Amino acid sequence: MKSLKIPENQIYNAYLLTGEDREALEQAAQEFAASLLIRDHKLTDSSSAKNANDPDPYTFADPDPIWQSRGYQSVDDWRDSVRLRVEKQIHPDLIRISPDKPEDHPNTISVDNIRRNVADTVDVRPYEAEYKIYLVLQAEKMNPQAQNALLKTLEEPPEYVVIMLLASNADHFLPTILSRVIEIKAGEKDAGESFRTYYQEDWAKETVKFLSEIRYRSIADILQYIDSMNKSKVPMTDLLALLEIVFRDVLCYKGSGDSSLMYAGEISDSIIKLAGELSYEELGRVTDEISRDLRGIRSNVNRDLQLETLLLLLKRASGDKQ
Repeated sequence: MKSLKIPENQIYNAYLLTGEDREALEQAAQEFAASLLIRDHKLTDSSSAKNANDPDPYTFADPDPIWQSRGYQSVDDWRDSVRLRVEKQIHPDLIRISPDKPEDHPNTISVDNIRRNVADTVDVRPYEAEYKIYLVLQAEKMNPQAQNALLKTLEEPPEYVVIMLLASNADHFLPTILSRVIEIKAGEKDAGESFRTYYQEDWAKETVKFLSEIRYRSIADILQYIDSMNKSKVPMTDLLALLEIVFRDVLCYKGSGDSSLMYAGEISDSIIKLAGELSYEELGRVTDEISRDLRGIRSNVNRDLQLETLLLLLKRASGDKQ
């Protein structure tokens, strides 16, 4: 994944950072947050200083800059402290919002979460810095009610507030949210890395097993599988991304016979099995359907119908044994 850099020449109240690599998104967001939290309008660039030969790149336009008011020995000590506290997630002006407690809503950022951590706190000025930063992790998990609650803040944010939404993509957000954020896209995660991330989850293992047995599965089995994905609250984008990787490998192996080219080498037996069952024409129809489904997510097409259509197509293509 390419490195993600957020421009600092102009600061906006709201950003949407999208990409598949959550760690890279969070790292970029934290670096940007640290750069804002060390800003101090009482420090002016040395280009305007009276002594241009002064080795210190800053001169003080005010006798009481932040580092002095907070009791630090130097501006560098203060900046180091800010960066360390951001890294350790203990800076008072950086608020992190993540999905609700696992025992309540493991895959949801609820409206109460947004109200409690954002809406009810934005009017409280920063404790130390010039900015107050909200970092919403896995922001695609905000339900519509939570997004509407956040929208009220985005419409008229205090000047010192910066909200950063981190998400795999922009598909899950209301148009009104998207119209009020600056979207910055990251590069794609390597397909092999993406597969390994997905395959750590039970739903992915269940999906691979189901695919390898699809020709023997009944319509009732397909509906039961879809119900299982719904109960597990598996994002449709993640499910389709997994299928896209698997069938890319199926097509690649069918053409080359080389298992070393697989991104999903952990399930090579299933891939080889599917390659033997599907013709090139049938694989083309399956991959086209996956692509249409990925486009359909943004259009709010019924996900159950999408998945049922895709699996029935795959069942027929693999040689229906029911």
